[in-house]
Amino acid sequence: MRKIKISAELTPAEEGGYVIYCPELDITTEGETPEEAVEMLKDAAQGYIEVVGIESIPHFSPKTVKEELELIVNG
Repeated sequence: MRKIKISAELTPAEEGGYVIYCPELDITTEGETPEEAVEMLKDAAQGYIEVVGIESIPHFSPKTVKEELELIVNG
């Protein structure tokens, strides 16, 4: 068993509720409340990882080199 961390980007949906996105896994789901959306994302992430395998996800692969870059943008 391995413990990982994922990001959750929560956005209010136009029709009500919340949309939640995980960039590391490129998955999106939704919920009526922020708490429900987070639980839905956890469930979706666990299911996704079970199907594809953690080694197949570039963000978590030991073969992937990660660097943080700083950019200056207008806006």
